[in-house]
Amino acid sequence: MYLSPEDGLVALPHGPGADWARTALDLSAFEENHEGIHVLALNTPATAQNSIDTLYRNARHFGITVDITRRPFIGDAARRIAQALGGTWAVEIGNLQLPESDARQRLRWAWSAPDGSLSYTVRAYGAQMSAAAFLAHEDGRELIVAERPWDKQLLVGALAPHTDFPSLGIQPPASIVALTEQTAMKKITRTLLPSYDRALADAHLLMLDATLAQVREARDSAEHADLMPLASALRQHAPYLIRHMRSTLPGPLAAQSAAVLDRAEKTFTLAPPPEDQAASELLDQWLEHGTRLTEMTRSLDHGLIDRPAPAAQPGLPQPPSGPASPSPNTPPLSRHHR
Repeated sequence: MYLSPEDGLVALPHGPGADWARTALDLSAFEENHEGIHVLALNTPATAQNSIDTLYRNARHFGITVDITRRPFIGDAARRIAQALGGTWAVEIGNLQLPESDARQRLRWAWSAPDGSLSYTVRAYGAQMSAAAFLAHEDGRELIVAERPWDKQLLVGALAPHTDFPSLGIQPPASIVALTEQTAMKKITRTLLPSYDRALADAHLLMLDATLAQVREARDSAEHADLMPLASALRQHAPYLIRHMRSTLPGPLAAQSAAVLDRAEKTFTLAPPPEDQAASELLDQWLEHGTRLTEMTRSLDHGLIDRPAPAAQPGLPQPPSGPASPSPNTPPLSRHHR
């Protein structure tokens, strides 16, 4: 149980008695949020004290333990980080200690180098992580904010918005660790987000290349193409590159380049028609505007990778064969498993 300046008392049920803990909290007038996380507002002291007394009675009755920690609740730090970042970020707290934890499933898409702080911590110490906060932006970026179990430093990294992205062989986003929120914010804005944006642009470009290869195959095939998967893939990857070109390049785009983006954006919103002739014409438009978009992206943003397109459906990355060699910021495993 945590004391949160914003939420009050925050309880994270965990362990073999998690179901009984949730029942005890429900019967004690704690409000249940996502993944069994319960909160009790402290703005009415008498009511809060009554709920706390009831909780301890219920805990004894159900044979569960109430553990109180003086550690700050990760949700508070995550919300302050979200408020300091540009744009609007939705914050969701996940309980990593529940067997059916959705948050633990989301950690599978942590996107960083195998020996980076985020990957190493999740792989080697994930069972010791109690909670994580997920910061989601409307443009598809998603950050994870957690606490490293062995030294209690803030750990912030990126999640892959598409299951295929980690297997594309591009430079993954950086992950950062920091003792304070202020230091974390500096590292997020100077290191994590720029590397994340670069990785996203690289990944969307490669996936768009792969989709355009499928469009060419469908256009040249005598059989009637199923356009819905192609439309879905184009709408996943082309809009990100269009936003990237409009927002990240120094200076305004030339009128001709802006017109190319406008036409591509309009084309990729068209619904696939049922008629064969109309479908063939739409494939031609997708191919024309998609190719123009990839060419313009590569010509104007010289930092993007220039390599052959991947297979149309790249496989998922293989799990590491063993623990990575600890970096200077990671402790030896033996320290925690004596």
